Amino acid sequence: MVYRYGTTHSHRLRSSHDSADTDSGPADNHAPSPGGDARQRILDAAVELYGEHGFTGVTIKEIAEHVGVSAPLVIHHFGSKAGLRKACDRYVAATIHRMKTESVRLDGPMPRNYVFEMLHANRNLLKYLLRAFVAGGAEVDALFDRLVEDSLDYTAEGEELGLVYPSANPRRRAVVMLLQSFGALMLHHQMERHLGASPVEGSPEDLLPYISAVMELYTQPVINAEMYQELMESQLEHERSSPTSASPHSHQQNR
Repeated sequence: MVYRYGTTHSHRLRSSHDSADTDSGPADNHAPSPGGDARQRILDAAVELYGEHGFTGVTIKEIAEHVGVSAPLVIHHFGSKAGLRKACDRYVAATIHRMKTESVRLDGPMPRNYVFEMLHANRNLLKYLLRAFVAGGAEVDALFDRLVEDSLDYTAEGEELGLVYPSANPRRRAVVMLLQSFGALMLHHQMERHLGASPVEGSPEDLLPYISAVMELYTQPVINAEMYQELMESQLEHERSSPTSASPHSHQQNR
């Protein structure tokens, strides 16, 4: 199947949320736009080049040349290379938040082509995240924390709309789902070997076997709950008797 990108009809959002703002950030929550201002074009170029070549393999000068501006202008907007990296992290997180929120707010079933469009338009973001998680460090910890908080936001909205079942521990569920998603991203080579597609290479429509398997895991039971009832109850009992939370902030406070 050959899909022609850009042919999907405009999707409709649920009218009750059309005017809602998904992020309080100033410019970082805008989608990539080739015709945007210099700051936005620098962010787009940095995400693209960092995703392709890594954070140490790209200079401010190369990013500036890619955009067609001067290196001092990049410094003017972001202060330093570290400042640009933080801005890229915020931009990527905010873009993911916006996409997920729009998906939740779709009026009616999610069209298959809508998923293809999102994957195609945001391939650079996936490559950037792959590079970021491989690099590790405090920056990635902050990025992952932001992604967890954002996922709690749009998942809670999904619960209100009846799209997502409530969880006994929403934060823990959010962390595990992100770990699984980004683990699959980092193992994209094995995904390609076994399922014939990669989220960072090839055509998004080739990911249908992976998407179908994920949807089956999320929408149909895998394990007989009765066989693990005692384990689940003991875990709930432990949680009720423990005052601590699973968030990274609580671990820091308990040290």
